[in-house]
Amino acid sequence: MTSFTAEQTAFINHQTGNALCVAGAGTGKTTTLVGLVENKLTTIAPQNMLVLMFNRDIRTDFKAKLERNGIGANVPVHTFHSFCYQLLRQSGYLAETGYQVDFKNGDSDKAIAKQLLRQMAANEKSYQKQQTFKDPRTIELLMSFIGLVKAHMLPPKEVFELSDISDEYHFIIEAYWNFETIRKERKQLFFDDWLVETVNVLTNNDALRAHYHQQIQFMVVDEFQDINTAQYRLLKLLLGPQAQLVAVGDVDQCIYKWRGSAPQFMLNFEQDFAPAKTYSLSHTFRFGHSLALAASHLIANNKQRFHDFQTISHQSVNDTPVEVIGTARQVGEIAQSIAEFIEQGGNASDVAILVRRWSQTMLFELAFLTKNIPFYMPVGSVLSNSREVKLLMDVMRFATGRYNQLQPFEKATLVFNLMSFPHCYVPNANLRPLCDELANTPIDQWLNVLSKTEKVQPNLNLDNFTARVELLMTLRRKGSFKALDVYRQYRRDSELDNWIWKTEATASEIEEAVERLDSVETVLASMDQECEKALNYFEYYTQRSDSLRQTEPSMSQVQLTTIFRAKGCEYSQVYLPYWDKDAFPYVNRSSVGISADTEEERRLAYVAITRAKHSAKIYYSVENSKKESYVRKDKNASQFILEAKAPLAQEIGPLLYQEGNELPYHKSPIIQGYYTRLGRIEQMQSAPEPVEIVLPASGQDGKIAYGYLWAVEQPLPNNAEKLIRNMVKTKTAKYLETELNRILRDLKKADATKEKVLVNRLIVIAKAKARRYS
Repeated sequence: MTSFTAEQTAFINHQTGNALCVAGAGTGKTTTLVGLVENKLTTIAPQNMLVLMFNRDIRTDFKAKLERNGIGANVPVHTFHSFCYQLLRQSGYLAETGYQVDFKNGDSDKAIAKQLLRQMAANEKSYQKQQTFKDPRTIELLMSFIGLVKAHMLPPKEVFELSDISDEYHFIIEAYWNFETIRKERKQLFFDDWLVETVNVLTNNDALRAHYHQQIQFMVVDEFQDINTAQYRLLKLLLGPQAQLVAVGDVDQCIYKWRGSAPQFMLNFEQDFAPAKTYSLSHTFRFGHSLALAASHLIANNKQRFHDFQTISHQSVNDTPVEVIGTARQVGEIAQSIAEFIEQGGNASDVAILVRRWSQTMLFELAFLTKNIPFYMPVGSVLSNSREVKLLMDVMRFATGRYNQLQPFEKATLVFNLMSFPHCYVPNANLRPLCDELANTPIDQWLNVLSKTEKVQPNLNLDNFTARVELLMTLRRKGSFKALDVYRQYRRDSELDNWIWKTEATASEIEEAVERLDSVETVLASMDQECEKALNYFEYYTQRSDSLRQTEPSMSQVQLTTIFRAKGCEYSQVYLPYWDKDAFPYVNRSSVGISADTEEERRLAYVAITRAKHSAKIYYSVENSKKESYVRKDKNASQFILEAKAPLAQEIGPLLYQEGNELPYHKSPIIQGYYTRLGRIEQMQSAPEPVEIVLPASGQDGKIAYGYLWAVEQPLPNNAEKLIRNMVKTKTAKYLETELNRILRDLKKADATKEKVLVNRLIVIAKAKARRYS
C-alpha cells in the first residue's frame, strides 16, 4: 500500500470546490494523482470523470498506474487532443460539416505550406525574397507560426508582434491566411485545429455544452502550467456549475511560452475557477538539501510565481551536491569526467548532458566519438547534418585539391553548395547549369566562363558569383595552410555571417548557426592541423556518427539532449554546460520578443538543475589571463549561477543532515524559509552582534584621518573573512596597494552614507594586504 506524506494526503482528501495543487519537481505528483482518483471513485462513477494529460506517453503511463491499482478500467484518461477528436466525432460535427481529421501530423499541412509559399515566390520580383519563400526553414517557421496563432486564439498580426520573428518575414501573416483558405476549401482539420474547432463547437452549441456539464462531475488536469489559451477556454466550457476541477502543476517549470503557455493561467486559478483551494506538494524525493537550496535561491528571483512555495528535500533523500566549475575546456573536462565514471564501473545511462540549444551538442558529439563514450540524442546528429560542417569539408576538399579527383557531377554539387552557403543570389535555374559548366572546366579557366556568360546573359548579375569564384581560386592554393586559417578566410571573405543575419528567420536561428560555425573553429583551433588532416578527421567522425545512428540504441548511453526535452525526466548525474552570461539567459539581440523573457529562461535553468538526483555540475567559461593581470574568475558566469548561490547551498545543505546541531545564521529569506519548513528555525544561531569600529582622531582640517595602520587594527566587518581569503589568493600586491590609496582619497570627499561603505572596504583591503605581506 502506498504511503503518502501529510501534504499528499490533504490533497487526496480534498472535498468541495475546485483545487489547485502546486507540485515541485520530484514531489510524487503522479502517485498522488492516482491516490486522488482512487479516493474520488468512492463517491463519483468513473464515467463521470475526465483526466486530461499533456501527451500520449504521460497518458499511457498514468493509465497503467491506475490499472496496477485496480481502478483504471473505466476512468477516461485523454490527452487534450484525443478528447477533442472524440468530441468532434461523437457530436456529429465531422459528419455534418464534411471536415476530415488529418492524422498525418506534419505531412499534409507542410505540403500546403510549401505549395502556397512557392506561389507567393512566383509573384515576387526580388530574387532574394524568392529564395526566402522557398527555403525549407521558412516552411518550418510558417508551421510554428500557425500553431502559435491557434494556441493563442488571437489574430495573426497580434501574434507576429508578440514573437521574435524578423520583420523580413512579415509575409507569413499573409501566408497564414492563404493556408487557412486552402485548408477550409479542402475541409481538413490538422492537429492544431482540433482544439480550436472544439472550443468553437462548444461555444456555439448550448445542448452539447449542457451534455458535458451533466456528464463531467470531476475533472483532473495535469501539467497545468503548460496550458495555452485554447486549452484554458476548453476547460472553462466543459466545467459545469456542479463539476469539480482539480489542476496540478508547477509554475516554476512553465517553459513553453513559444507554444502559447503562460504562468498567469496557474497564478490566476483561484480567481478564474472560484471557489478554489490551493494545496502544495513541497517535499521532493529526487534531490537533497544542497540542490534544493540552490534551486530555491535561483527561482526566487522570478516575480511570476507563488512566492510562499518552496521545494524542500524529503528526510529520506541523501544530499545532492551542486558544483560550479569555471574552465576554458568545458567539453573536454566533461567528457573526461564521464569517461572516468564509466571506467570506474558507472552506468552511462545515469548521466545526462543538458544544453540550451541543439547547436551546443556538436562538440560533445565529437568528444564522445573520440573517447568511444556511448551516447544517445533524441534527434539527428548535429555533427553529420550541420551545414557548417559540410561547408568545412567542401572548402577543405577544394583547398587540398581533392576536388580534382571527383566525378563531374560531384564537382558540380560541391561548387553549387559553396555558391549557396552563403548564396550568391544567382537564380537556381541559372546557378545549376553554371555550376555544371564550371565542373567540366579547368579551374584556371573559370573566369573566362563567367566572361562568356555575362555576354550571353547581360541581365544576369554575377558580381557575387564572380567574387566567390575568385575566393575559391585563392583557397585552392592553400592546402598546406592551417585548416583554421582557410576556414576563417572563407567565412570572412564570403561574408557568411552577414548573410546569416539577413536570411535566418528568427534570432535564435541566427545564434544557432553562428554557434555551429564557432564550434567548427573551436575544433580546428584545438587540432592546429593543415587542411588534409582536418578533412580526414571530420570525414571519419561524421561517417562514424552516421553509422552509430543506424544501430539499435543501447540501454547504457549518456543522454545528450536539450533542457526542453529533459522536462519530466530525472538523471543520477547531470552536467550543465555553457552557463555563460552571453549564452544563458538567451537574449534576443535583434528585437524584443518572446525569447527575450528572462523569467522564462530562469525557469528553464530551474528545470535543468532539478533533473539531478545525485549530483549536478554547472560549467561556465573562464578566460586565460596573464599572470600579473587579474580577471575575476566568474566574470563570464551566467547571472543564474550567481543567483543560485551554490557555495552557500553547499555550506548549509550538509549541515541539515546533522540532527540536533545548531544551524548557522543567515539573513537570506530562502535559508530561513527552508529552516522553517523543516521545523528547525529554532536551531538557527542568533544574528551576530554588529561590529563596533573605533574611529580615528580628526586631523587639523577637521576630517577623520583614516589610514592603513588604523584599518588593520579594526575588527572584521560581518561576512568579510571569505572575501579577504579570496583577495589574498587572487589579487596582486600592486592591486591591493592601488585600491587602498583610491579608497583613502575617496574618503576625504565622501558623504556620511558613502563613508560607511568605504570604511568597511578599507578594512577588508588593509587586512588582505597585511596577510599578503605576512
